[in-house]
Amino acid sequence: MELSDNRDTEYLNQLADQLKIDKTPSCRRAINRILAEVKARCDNGEYDNPMAAESAFRKLVEDDRTRQKAKTAVELG
Repeated sequence: MELSDNRDTEYLNQLADQLKIDKTPSCRRAINRILAEVKARCDNGEYDNPMAAESAFRKLVEDDRTRQKAKTAVELG
């Protein structure tokens, strides 16, 4: 299944909006950056189905949050 049409990636926009709730501005910007990256990958056909794209998006967001928390801890430490 090809996900190149904007309607096919609308679910990623909805997921991004959910993940941005109660987040800092820098975290929301990171989510937007990751969203653009995952959409580009969808356009290139890198995901077999929408669930794979959603899973990758969630993982990238969580990895970014983990890095930001570690960076903050080092800066404060």
